[in-house]
Amino acid sequence: MSSPLPIKIHQTLQIGTSRAAPGFDDDLPLDLRDSVRSRPGANAAPPEENLWLSLAAHALWQRAGHQPASAAEGAPATPPCDSDALRPCPAQAEKALALLLDDYPQVRPEWLRLANAHQCRLPPRLLPGVLDLGTAQRPLRALIEGVLGARGHWLAKQNPDWNWVGADTDDVNALWEDGNIEQRANALRDMRAGDTGAAVQALQATWASETPDHRATLLGCLSVGLSLADEAFLESALDDKRKEVRSVAQRLLAGLPGSQLAQRMLERALPLLRVERNGASSHLLVEVPQERDKSMQRDGVGAGLYPAMGEKSSWVVDILAAVPPTHWSTSFDASPRTCLTLAMGSEFKHTLLLGWSSALQRSLQAGYDAGLHAWFTAFLDLYLKSTGIHTHMPRDFFSLFGTLPPDAADALLGTLVEATPAAWMRAHSSLIDLLDDAAKNAKRNWPLALSKAVVSRIQAGCAANTLQSWSLSYTMATLALVLDPRAIEAYENGWPKDIPEFAQWEDTVGKFLRTLRFRHDMYLPFQEHSA
Repeated sequence: MSSPLPIKIHQTLQIGTSRAAPGFDDDLPLDLRDSVRSRPGANAAPPEENLWLSLAAHALWQRAGHQPASAAEGAPATPPCDSDALRPCPAQAEKALALLLDDYPQVRPEWLRLANAHQCRLPPRLLPGVLDLGTAQRPLRALIEGVLGARGHWLAKQNPDWNWVGADTDDVNALWEDGNIEQRANALRDMRAGDTGAAVQALQATWASETPDHRATLLGCLSVGLSLADEAFLESALDDKRKEVRSVAQRLLAGLPGSQLAQRMLERALPLLRVERNGASSHLLVEVPQERDKSMQRDGVGAGLYPAMGEKSSWVVDILAAVPPTHWSTSFDASPRTCLTLAMGSEFKHTLLLGWSSALQRSLQAGYDAGLHAWFTAFLDLYLKSTGIHTHMPRDFFSLFGTLPPDAADALLGTLVEATPAAWMRAHSSLIDLLDDAAKNAKRNWPLALSKAVVSRIQAGCAANTLQSWSLSYTMATLALVLDPRAIEAYENGWPKDIPEFAQWEDTVGKFLRTLRFRHDMYLPFQEHSA
């Protein structure tokens, strides 16, 4: 039986028995509580003895489970578990998973991916804990299902809380019909993944009866498998009475290549920008709209709120954000870098950079090509070379690393890092922030060469005392989850532990290395098991 430590016992451990209220064992399972209280001498025992016996009994209860009640007469017997085709989990990997259920929560997906890749099944004693984890954390469910094995699938059928395991179409339909809004949204996404058209029909059938808040939530689920087949329904949602619903429809249509809204935005954008050439010099001229008609409002022009920006400039941002940036490099017959240089020389610099970077976000989320990659690298170059440029771009702009193909993202990061000196300084804080965003959105471990290059530059920066420990501490916690753990010895050696300034780094580096060592040790049993 898997259950958390009873809360009163946990509180008593923290504050001590002298300050605890009586009955700290009240929330133990009933049979267990009666057993502890009815032992000889229990009434005369000091509270410390009762506390430790309760704690020990609960630990044993968790490990051994409890005896289930007898089945009612005539009730069908529970069928036996099938034989398992997956390989047993290596013993050391099992120990790592047991630790992961209590610590290193960010590493759990990586362990599950490893077990899936090596076709290993979860150890029986940890099945309840992992199934509970899947109940609480939906993103882990697909990974968990791949390693449950026959015993895990059998066990999941015995507990209604684990009915997400092996959920079929009927289960999804039942959740869509009777679930709460979160369950219905998840069911709609699942339906979209299987049949996008049927999912839209299901939403259309209930649309009129949905509350405004639910309409906005459910409409956002159409981002899964979004295509022009959804356009007619999304266009109708542009006329919804609630702003929240209209905003979702506007966002989806603006990011849908070939949509009528995208074409309308392009037509509005064309007269706004032009390049004026005078000999060897060029200037980008911007003409803001003088009014916003109902059609513009319907398409979301003016919906955005941009601090320190005038109303009409904000209209330009909303229009540009719906036009792929590659349109402008083609129209101006200029490279993305040249386009950004022209923007930096304009009095509408903030407007242009925010509009174009927002458009790049939408375009890369819809698909990747060489033209968009060129725009992304141009923005990276500008970001690293221009102080304060981040204020002219969306806050989550560098989450775009997660939309690039992994090989392209790795190559781009490698180029950026190798272009820096052997020791990072405060001047490289923008690159360090960029690496933090890239690491958070990485789809796999970074290559070994990139991993070692990053750590060696941090180590050299520490030795030269040219880095700010407080700002880099957050980034190092993120890097510890994506650096290739095979280079653990290189990461553990080379720190300037003999200089007084290292005291400010000691805790950060210690946590960083412990995570990497744990990940390294976690990989080994899987590799040895498959050798």
